[in-house]
Amino acid sequence: MPAAPTIWIAIPTFRRPGQLRHLLESLTAVVPHDDVQLLVADNDPVGQEGALVAHEMQDDPDYPLPIHILHVPEPGLCSVRNAIVATALAAPAMQYLAMIDDDEWPQPGWLDALLAVREMCGADVVGGPVDAHFLRPPPHWAREALVFRAEDRPSGATDMLWASNNLLLSRAALERLPAPWFDPRFNCSGGEDLDYLTRLRDAGIGFGWAADARVSEWVPPERVRLGWILSRMWRIGFTETLTRRKHRPGIVGTLTLFGRTLAVFAMRTAGLLALLLPGARRVDIAGQWIKCWGRLYALTGRGSRAYYGAE
Repeated sequence: MPAAPTIWIAIPTFRRPGQLRHLLESLTAVVPHDDVQLLVADNDPVGQEGALVAHEMQDDPDYPLPIHILHVPEPGLCSVRNAIVATALAAPAMQYLAMIDDDEWPQPGWLDALLAVREMCGADVVGGPVDAHFLRPPPHWAREALVFRAEDRPSGATDMLWASNNLLLSRAALERLPAPWFDPRFNCSGGEDLDYLTRLRDAGIGFGWAADARVSEWVPPERVRLGWILSRMWRIGFTETLTRRKHRPGIVGTLTLFGRTLAVFAMRTAGLLALLLPGARRVDIAGQWIKCWGRLYALTGRGSRAYYGAE
């Protein structure tokens, strides 16, 4: 009887059957087949299209990777991510949990690069860059926009990671914090991964960055619009501030964040003059200003329901 896999690759999915199929097919070419198990977590209680795709792959005798299918009827980002962590920790053999989204696919060497940085610097959490893959050729201004540019930093130990859509966590990291690992207060707003990573960092978990552990992300035409990009920047500001406010509770913490946000807002407002300069990155300049409005909105205590399933 073969040994149980020690590396689990988790895929939260919500109504993206075609993209999920592409991801599952891509994984067979870039990950080893003897020590890896896939965990497909379908967060759609109605159609369950992701589960159907996973079942097709599971029943295909030529598909080389074992698949565990998890139904998560409770809607929301935190619901599906918490179900993934609980399921993985229930498997005694599991030592590493890699997370990748259903609208992405790994580039060659992805998993090996994550594990190599883990060994190189002893980091219990390792992240990697995400490259935008446009379904249609975008205009130059969109290709250069901040929201579509992959994070660029050298491999090795790092102070902070920001997202869970290309992430490797050791069992030690997963066991460091109690359930619920992803705070349900972020279930519909997003920002749950930043909050979780912040708590891991504060608990003493070491982070690493694997520059060669690249994944690609589909960018549909409806996202290549100024309105969508500015909305995304607003949401980034909103969710970042929600997280910071949680970690700085009380009136003093709120006033400190408010003061800093006003200072940044004033700086970004003055920076709008740069829109007049030739060659200026106008989308990024406007986006950083809009991001400040998201921060201010978060400080009012109002909520946002940006997500209704795993995305």
